[in-house]
Amino acid sequence: MDGDVAGSREAKNVSPIRMTYATARVLLALDEGVRYGFDIADVAGLRGGTVYPILRRLEEEGLARSSWERPEIGRREGRPPRKYYQLRAAAQSLVGEARERFPFPLRGASDLNPEEAR
Repeated sequence: MDGDVAGSREAKNVSPIRMTYATARVLLALDEGVRYGFDIADVAGLRGGTVYPILRRLEEEGLARSSWERPEIGRREGRPPRKYYQLRAAAQSLVGEARERFPFPLRGASDLNPEEAR
């Protein structure tokens, strides 16, 4: 039965992700190359308690993927390893929808050090 629901979504080209303001902000942050959850929350202007469930849903729907940094990086910096997120190609239509519906700029995404996202 679940296969029928997923198949009907694909046939109608309907995303299972509801485009809320918060979802749009997370998508736009990811599209700008922001990869660490707390950085995503910061540039999106959202709380972590809002961002992480959205990231989890994006992963569950195959629109984003995550990876853990190497543990030695966290140890060297005196913190736990970080989990980083990245959009998959399948999310690009949602990113376009987010830009169209919520054309507000993110806060300081360009100020983040891209080396931190590795």
